Amino acid sequence: MKLKATNEYHSTAISPRLPSNFIELGYGLQVEGMAAEMFFNRSFEPFYPYRLINKLWYDLLDDENDFTSRCETDWRVFDWYHSSYEHNAWFAFPGVGGYQEIKDDSTFVIGRSPSADVRIRMVEGGNHGTHAMEVVNNSSAPGGLAQDGKYFFPGVVCRFRGMIRTAGNPPAGRSFPVKAALYREGDTSDPGAAPVCVAELGIVRPEYAEFRCGLSAPEEGRYTFVLLLPPGGAVECDDFSLMPEDAKGAFKKSAVETGKYVAPGVIRWPGGCFASFYNWREGVGKNRRPSYSYFWGGYQYNDVGTDELAAYAEELGAESMICVNVYHPFKRYFEYVPPESLDGDPDDRSLTGALHDRDLPEFTDKEKGAAEAAAWVEYCNGGPDTEGGRARAANGHPEPYNVKYWEMDNEIHRWYRPDEYAGACSLYSKAMKAVDPSIKIGLISYCYGEAALPGMLEICGRDVDFLADRGFAEDELERKLAIIMEYNAKNGTDIKYCNTEWLPLNGADVYNMVPRSETRRNKCFMFSKWTYALDAAATLMMWQRHGDVVDFVNFNNLANTHSQSAIETAKEGGYVTAAGMMLHRFAVTRAYRTLKLENYHPERDDAVSVQLSADRTGKALVLNVLNRSSDDGEVVIDLGPFSAADGKYGGVILSAPEMLSMNTLTDRPVREIEGSVTIKAGNVAAPAPRLSFAEYVIELTEPLQAF
Repeated sequence: MKLKATNEYHSTAISPRLPSNFIELGYGLQVEGMAAEMFFNRSFEPFYPYRLINKLWYDLLDDENDFTSRCETDWRVFDWYHSSYEHNAWFAFPGVGGYQEIKDDSTFVIGRSPSADVRIRMVEGGNHGTHAMEVVNNSSAPGGLAQDGKYFFPGVVCRFRGMIRTAGNPPAGRSFPVKAALYREGDTSDPGAAPVCVAELGIVRPEYAEFRCGLSAPEEGRYTFVLLLPPGGAVECDDFSLMPEDAKGAFKKSAVETGKYVAPGVIRWPGGCFASFYNWREGVGKNRRPSYSYFWGGYQYNDVGTDELAAYAEELGAESMICVNVYHPFKRYFEYVPPESLDGDPDDRSLTGALHDRDLPEFTDKEKGAAEAAAWVEYCNGGPDTEGGRARAANGHPEPYNVKYWEMDNEIHRWYRPDEYAGACSLYSKAMKAVDPSIKIGLISYCYGEAALPGMLEICGRDVDFLADRGFAEDELERKLAIIMEYNAKNGTDIKYCNTEWLPLNGADVYNMVPRSETRRNKCFMFSKWTYALDAAATLMMWQRHGDVVDFVNFNNLANTHSQSAIETAKEGGYVTAAGMMLHRFAVTRAYRTLKLENYHPERDDAVSVQLSADRTGKALVLNVLNRSSDDGEVVIDLGPFSAADGKYGGVILSAPEMLSMNTLTDRPVREIEGSVTIKAGNVAAPAPRLSFAEYVIELTEPLQAF
């Protein structure tokens, strides 16, 4: 490929926030896998089955086009599986936990010991959530409550905390000592096996009391936690926790380290679809209660909420974007209402649509919803003289989080018509900006088509600051940019474009979205692969060309999303996926402003794509070369208006041996290596190795003019 450089720019400077990410609570086990909490179901709640939409996006059905097809219950068959996707059962000790298949009727409780008279069962009540765990040891030896899957590292103490009281038989007046112990995983079926660590917790009495201890292991590996009761002992326990001392707030050390490497500019949370039924107050304070995840199914434990997510973003050097629950009468019963039912009575559950099987009257009043959103702004950004600021300080964070970006819900067409939604955006914006005028409000622009957007802006354009869009086609992007630029010019506003949830799927990748019943190369199979990362590079290069009018784009997702992720945080340690490595490269790029190449514009399905940019100083050029083909190539560019001395210039090359290469915990075939280009007589010759993305920096002898 031979090209010629020009000194014309495509647009303004690239936004420094461009490559960003997305975290969704309640979906799969992405946050649970990132979190430092080591127990599964630490509050002993009945487990709600995952809903169909979760199974579809996890690609558990044999054929995603046939909802009646077999659902895979053993997640170990997938190449994205690792230890943080485990659903570890609570079991009676001595006994065996073992791998638990994920079925609609799974309880993740093994109620009786196979070798001793020890039993456990969930009981209503307790002091956290709706249930507690009763443990009865009627054997002649120590017995109790156990859970596998605790991964320990030498030198790292893990802190246990739990609420325990006497229960059942013995009589309520009797007290006795209990212990916490670690066994090597697999040893708990042998009553004679010795623990590797034992800690005295103290005397259990009839009233609930908190017990604490530290546990450590001599070697790295998998262990089983056991609460040990003496013979004849019976307890009721609740609100357990086991956290490593090297945790960073609520998150694993590895989740912070890998997240910092990816370096997102903005992190969107708490959803996604989850946000549409989220009460933010359930995720702050000391007395949080676990709850059902209304949209995705499963249990939402609320251990990770506003403070934890905002602090995590701060730790990574990212800004937060909060997705707000915009209330609507249809939300009381419906997760989705098609257009033909939007004129119906929201209380009529016979309407065409999808019910979420709950009664949620608290999410129906728009005025109340706007007030709750304003209170959330005050909690995040309010000073010490505000009610929200005082509440935040009481919860351990005196300084404001200064959350700038607030998106008005997710997939809002499920309940709203476009004009009605635009009006709600104005209502919410006015209430929220009355608390903090500096915040930016996002209007969803992907739900209703481009034709509806001008009318929506006429209703709410002066109250919103960015489009919350989706999609990745450049022609569609340019049409939407034209709409907002015309509105900005007419009204003196500065509305930006953002893509708050994107997947790099496109027709160039023939493997994506293929039903598993034909080839098993379904979408989740592809999410983890190098071809997915290469396609992400093409998409990000497109957004770079449009300057800072494209403020940020949230890759879906950050972590543990069946490889639809930038990082994976297994119990053994975290690693960066193929897509995560590509996102890192765009986060740290020196490309500042893209330059036009004469008679050249890359297309989405080009095998080889080239982009030339100036760096921030104007003293260097940045050359990106993407080769998605299986053949080596070379790109030659006549640098024309620029001055660079003959010689070699360095850079980095990201590559993998195959389209279907993927990073795992134990194998990292995606490599970042040093590379170089050669300049001779004003022409730069850049190698384009097969299946690679490269960035080279060319220092100029004369800086760019009028930069």
